[in-house]
Amino acid sequence: MLQHWPAMKFILKHELIAVILKLQRDSSLFVASAANQLLAHILTFPKHQEASPGSMYSEWTECVKEIARHVEDSLESGIPQHVQQSLKLVTLALGNCQPVVMEMLWQKVGGPMESLLEKDPTNMAQRLMELLLTASRTPLFNSADSKIVTVMSLMLCSLTPTLAIPLASGILKLENCPESLRIKAQRVVLHPMDCILNTTDQQPQNAGLLDEFVCKESVIEDQLSRKASCISLLCLSLSHAGELADVPSVSVELTSGSLFNSVLAVLQLCIGVAVPTTPAYICRHLIGCVRVQRFAVDTLGSLSKQTGSTDFVEQVFNILLEYLINPDTESSVLKKVMQAILQWFSHHSDLPRVWHSLNQDLFPVLKKRLCDVRWEVRDSALEFLTQLTLNFQGKTEFPPILLSSGILKLLLDLLSDSESYVRASAVTALGQTAYITNNNEENLNSESGTSVQEDVASRLVDILAQDTEGFPRRAVVKVFADWLKQRSRLTIQNFEESAASVLKYGSNDLDWEVKIHSLEMAEVYINQTLSKSISACPYAVVQSTNSKNETLTESLQKLFNLKIFEVLLAGLYDCDRPVAQKACTILISLKQVILEDREALNLKGLTWAPDILSKCFSKHSKMAVCGGTNSSLQAGGDLVEILSILDLETMQQALERSSDYIENSPRSLLQDILAATETTEDNAIDCY
Repeated sequence: MLQHWPAMKFILKHELIAVILKLQRDSSLFVASAANQLLAHILTFPKHQEASPGSMYSEWTECVKEIARHVEDSLESGIPQHVQQSLKLVTLALGNCQPVVMEMLWQKVGGPMESLLEKDPTNMAQRLMELLLTASRTPLFNSADSKIVTVMSLMLCSLTPTLAIPLASGILKLENCPESLRIKAQRVVLHPMDCILNTTDQQPQNAGLLDEFVCKESVIEDQLSRKASCISLLCLSLSHAGELADVPSVSVELTSGSLFNSVLAVLQLCIGVAVPTTPAYICRHLIGCVRVQRFAVDTLGSLSKQTGSTDFVEQVFNILLEYLINPDTESSVLKKVMQAILQWFSHHSDLPRVWHSLNQDLFPVLKKRLCDVRWEVRDSALEFLTQLTLNFQGKTEFPPILLSSGILKLLLDLLSDSESYVRASAVTALGQTAYITNNNEENLNSESGTSVQEDVASRLVDILAQDTEGFPRRAVVKVFADWLKQRSRLTIQNFEESAASVLKYGSNDLDWEVKIHSLEMAEVYINQTLSKSISACPYAVVQSTNSKNETLTESLQKLFNLKIFEVLLAGLYDCDRPVAQKACTILISLKQVILEDREALNLKGLTWAPDILSKCFSKHSKMAVCGGTNSSLQAGGDLVEILSILDLETMQQALERSSDYIENSPRSLLQDILAATETTEDNAIDCY
């Protein structure tokens, strides 16, 4: 209701502000939150409605003063619920209110907020942090009277490390942040990392991460002495330390090497490579800790783009290889390790030692992981190999290393893996490696005498025809669609035959996603074929109309021979709505091209046998949907005739409607729930 000045006049005239303020202190959290939202809207109202009557504006100003006094009273009351709701109200309003309202609210909040920090900062820490970070994104931040910088600095010192680190991270993301506050925030984030660095015997002389601390060392050491708090604190510090690499205005005087060394030290402690000097309990807390390992590996990956990272490439690869080799490394950690390796490879692929490490160290370990007993590890290794091939297939160093590693044979073996996810990932990986396996004597299959690419294509068609799971079949169609887009990079003989088989099997698959991908593949075929007939060389003599029509006729004949139109018609009346929508969209585009020059095109030969048409039109009383009946179609029809009769636009509108347009009721919903579950008596009673 509160969208216009008459509504505001109604609230002010009937003195409803007092009622809303009372509800803001209601014991029900839902009522209090709703009142808060309404009060915040009142405080920001003139910004939405600039043109306001003069007298009404003055009444609204008095209303704002009343709300500000209410906020001040709530903050000074000492009642936790009232304090929290008022802090939340100010946080909601500050981001959108007028400068005069902003100043008025902050004057009422500033004093009580400092008092809250002195008495008990921990209980209200979250609300105070949200308020300060919101205020720091307004003009108040640059005002000396607001004391926002002073209060933030005080909170960094007074809060516990687990509360201070998120605040420090928010400060580091602020624009125009004072240098002193930024330095203090960075020290808060990195303090736990400095403690870890100082406990190991691996760091060089004078390699301290920080020169002074913000939080008390005794507080940090106390938290690190207990396992639960140690792990939580380190994960918090690691996650925000990784964000420092993305902050362009990092200005604290840090030894960049120390930041790398501290993260490496954490990973070494977790795997038992580093030995702590003192205290020894750190090692007991971290050894084998999967949670810390995940955060540390993520942080190490984000540091790959940091200045000075080149000096640590060898150390980073060594520790990541330790994790890859270690049989006890958890599968989710292994996946993150592979992602980190990919990040470091991407940023340092110009270094010769990177390629040496790939050939001598990484690929031998990766081959073992492709044979791991855990299917998740095999799947992650295949995904890593796919990304590696996708990113570096253009590098001259990569293809020889991959082809000589023996990994391609393992990929072919994994097409028969017992887990469908692994088979799908193997299909995708082979789809990428096909671009670098040329049909030369080195890549001939010794048994069959065919090329690797031809063997892969044949195996993929067999998977589409025979695999009982949907994931591998979907992957096959997507790979062929990708190959079709980049045919110039492939040298597969009889590719047209394999692609036609994929279209045939894919369009008749039981999985709707396979059918969708088959239609996408058909769309690529159509676009490529018609673009050749419509577009001409810019330096060639302009084609005559007859020549253009002849070329277009030949292109359509080619699509017809590939049975593209049969695939589209079958999809148009598919029982899965997304499939029918996709087919309808493609046919509408085709219809525009064909019917535009229907008189000039010679499409007499593009006819379907009666059995094909009856198969397509017998599912849903199609002729009624198409806009009428036509007996000629029952005896066979040509392409132009069918496209003319099909009312594709109406069908598209019907397909775009939600499936509940027939019946939209609670009873219908419950019937759907019962249909999707076992219809037992208990389920029926629950629904009743």
